[in-house]
Amino acid sequence: MSTTWTFGNGSEESPLNAAGIAAVTAQTLLDEIREIRREMTEGQDVDEPVLDDPDDMAERVREILSTAEHPPSRPGGRAGQEFAWDQFAAQLLPRLVGKVEAALARCTNTGGMPVTVIGAKGDLSERTRMFAELILSKRPCVSISVTGCLRRLFATGNPTAASLSILVHLPDTPLHAATVTKHSALMSNCSYAHRLTERGEWVQMAGEPLIPDPEPGYVLLPNSLEHMEEALRRAGYTKVQFVDAAEITPAVIEAVLEHAVPAAIHCSGHVLNSAVALVASRHGMAVRLYGPNGKALEPWAASKMICNAVTGDQPFLEGLIIARDPMAAMRIGRIVNDELGREDSEEEDL
Repeated sequence: MSTTWTFGNGSEESPLNAAGIAAVTAQTLLDEIREIRREMTEGQDVDEPVLDDPDDMAERVREILSTAEHPPSRPGGRAGQEFAWDQFAAQLLPRLVGKVEAALARCTNTGGMPVTVIGAKGDLSERTRMFAELILSKRPCVSISVTGCLRRLFATGNPTAASLSILVHLPDTPLHAATVTKHSALMSNCSYAHRLTERGEWVQMAGEPLIPDPEPGYVLLPNSLEHMEEALRRAGYTKVQFVDAAEITPAVIEAVLEHAVPAAIHCSGHVLNSAVALVASRHGMAVRLYGPNGKALEPWAASKMICNAVTGDQPFLEGLIIARDPMAAMRIGRIVNDELGREDSEEEDL
């Protein structure tokens, strides 16, 4: 079940609320990802002259990959290809963040102040410090962070290569979070969950998984947990899937939130990359902390955990179990506890 939903249109008469800021941010990012893809693949117009010279063809490809000026001495062959992709990759995040800044600059919001967009400059520590300062000073702000690798996303087209983690703070308003992948944009706060449709409309979801029936044999884990495969198979998970830890967030979004994998373990990570914790907990998922006797994480607890991590001394979140229902989450949790207990026992024996 879902209903259409509005967040204000950004005008003086109808300023954006926090959900509106998150919606504009997520939709702008998804649209721009699609636009970049379109620019890369639109090809040559049939009315244009055919480029027979290999050097002309290489130049055309370079122009599609990057709008930046390149020196005439650009190397040829593989070195030139690496050069072009280095330039292209370096522009991706600044371009995406710049589009969001421009979109939000055209809108008013209920906070009554311009929104600061964080993400184009600085490392994770610097951006976390800036985000915390803006939250504590009660100023509107948006954090955009990449989970995975945008370069790999555009090079391979693999939707699990990268996603964008969005955190939105508006004074005196609960934290909003959103995730964007190649194919989806999801948003939530402590009370509501929204999904962007193919028609470009945001709909409020009823708090249930998108696909009712999971495929029960699957489970998704970071490859650092390959030692748990045998225990999971004994528990009935016959199709254990492993992904690189750097790509676990987009993989969880695609497999569990967007498709029919019943459960996944999400490894610990930086707080700016943690929007999936709040998004999953409102989009019908059971979320539990990963570790000995990990507790269930309700949406309000996920929101509080993110805020505390941003403004505290440890800007990291613990690992999570994200599952389609509480029983699946508890089952995975028991397996984790048993495996950790066995490892501790083996260490004591040594």
